Amino acid sequence: MAVATANNETMTDRRATKQQLLLLTIGSILLCPANASLSSSILLPKSAVRHNKLNRPPSFLQKNDLVQFPIEKCRGGALSKTNNNNDPEISKSSRDNKNPVKSIITITSILTIATLSYQNRTTLQTFFNREKFRTAILQTLNNIASRGHKGLFLYTIGFIFWECCGLPTSVVETAAAAAFGFKGGLIGSFVGKTCGSILAFTLGRTLLSNVVGEKMEENDVFGLVERGVQRHPVKSSLIVRYSPFPQLIKNFALSLTKPVTFPIFLLAICIHGFPFSLLWAALGNDSSMRLRASEMGESMAANVVLNSLLVFVTVFGFVVSPAITGWWLADLRNES
Repeated sequence: MAVATANNETMTDRRATKQQLLLLTIGSILLCPANASLSSSILLPKSAVRHNKLNRPPSFLQKNDLVQFPIEKCRGGALSKTNNNNDPEISKSSRDNKNPVKSIITITSILTIATLSYQNRTTLQTFFNREKFRTAILQTLNNIASRGHKGLFLYTIGFIFWECCGLPTSVVETAAAAAFGFKGGLIGSFVGKTCGSILAFTLGRTLLSNVVGEKMEENDVFGLVERGVQRHPVKSSLIVRYSPFPQLIKNFALSLTKPVTFPIFLLAICIHGFPFSLLWAALGNDSSMRLRASEMGESMAANVVLNSLLVFVTVFGFVVSPAITGWWLADLRNES
């Protein structure tokens, strides 16, 4: 009888302890002010939440034998708007906002641009005068063309590094054809663009492989591209080259995919690059001829073929290319 009485008393004490703990929790929650900070919390015995150990919400923080449970989460109300000065992330953000370096750089850049604009105000006024602008363009084109093969060689070398950096090429190729003519512009642009892509591909596979790999791993799309290249290297390389991805991504992304060898990459850039170089060379040469004709007071008929090709390229770049790329990536996601 004594043992039974002791067991009953122990069970009664445990129930009383649990009831007191529950009342203490509810009372603390109800008495907590509405604007309590996130640091307000209740310390519960670890055994009280041991049964929910595997599915604990992320707001539980274990510290030694206690589990810290934020009151704001338990109340279900909105989070406190009071700033917590003890939070290292908030403190770091505040320090960054107070850092005057960005403001100094912005002010310096504005002053520099304003100064250069004032010093070159005569040249800038040329852009707003049609006759002066046309005369300046003709003079520049004549100066470049007068250098002959030397100027074309320097342009090709410069265009190699331009393409390697992933910068836009259509405007540059058009201007080159306007300066060197259709044949010279086509040769210089196509050779420069091809060699620049090969240089970027080589750097991405050798010296810059670690840097490019870290950047590409952060992008989920690259994982799909890599999977597609492993299955169909030539087809995937062509889709990537014709895709709306930036030029820098087209070159360096393919450099990380082992199935894409140098011959496959060279084939892809030639199939993709030559038609566009041909188009921009024709556009630049046609623009130069029209400009010189207008200088002599003559006029030229519209080039229907060239205009039609420009419309086709525009539609392809804004509609067809993104659609094909999207379908290709969607199929890769479904297969995975």
